[in-house]
Amino acid sequence: MGAWMLCAAGLSALALHETTVSQEALLKAARPAPGAPGAPTPSPSPDSPRILRTPGGNVVAGCDGSSVRVRYLSPATGFHIVSADRAPGPQSRAVFRSDTREVRVLVRCTGDGPHADVEVG
Repeated sequence: MGAWMLCAAGLSALALHETTVSQEALLKAARPAPGAPGAPTPSPSPDSPRILRTPGGNVVAGCDGSSVRVRYLSPATGFHIVSADRAPGPQSRAVFRSDTREVRVLVRCTGDGPHADVEVG
């Protein structure tokens, strides 16, 4: 019984060592060589959805030419959505409100993608 446990422990240690060596080899292969330039970061397309951050919450919107479409609204802590126009069109409006403030957001498409005009009241 003791020999079996010793053998099992040895095999477990060997398997653990092999796994660690394999993981280290994969990590080393994934790292760029010193001095090698990293992969370029792709710039977002004007048509890509974008997160527009406001004091009242976030608006995720995308453009299709000059038509904007709000895909998602996320109120900030303490705020709720009062109204939102999510239909595609030349502009879209959303209103976030807390107990003390109101944030009005007008989303439209510009040459570089969705843009938010924010009014805090």
